[in-house]
Amino acid sequence: QNWEDGLKAAKADAESGGPNDPGRMEDTHFLGSYQWDACRKYAKLAGVYDDATENFIATNKAIYDHSGKRRKGLFPGGPDTYREDLYVRQDEKQNFDVQVAETDRVAVEAASA
Repeated sequence: QNWEDGLKAAKADAESGGPNDPGRMEDTHFLGSYQWDACRKYAKLAGVYDDATENFIATNKAIYDHSGKRRKGLFPGGPDTYREDLYVRQDEKQNFDVQVAETDRVAVEAASA
């Protein structure tokens, strides 16, 4: 493949619009829930995909999902204290422990009850 073919392929990719139909240009940077399969795909292409890699990706997803739920439950324009949550990875269990930001601890504990 020559330089011109590579440039054409890059242009087509940039204009494809990402994972959402009908493929809007502004969605090319946003993978959202598609990112986990993309990570697996690239790890396999690189020849580094194994159980440890899967555990790492699955733990990332678990943390991403938890953080997203915390963020989406907040009042728009309100404090973004979820950013202060501290995560301790447990890759072998594809899980994590979280220390919720002190300012949100009571609200989270009440919501979990």
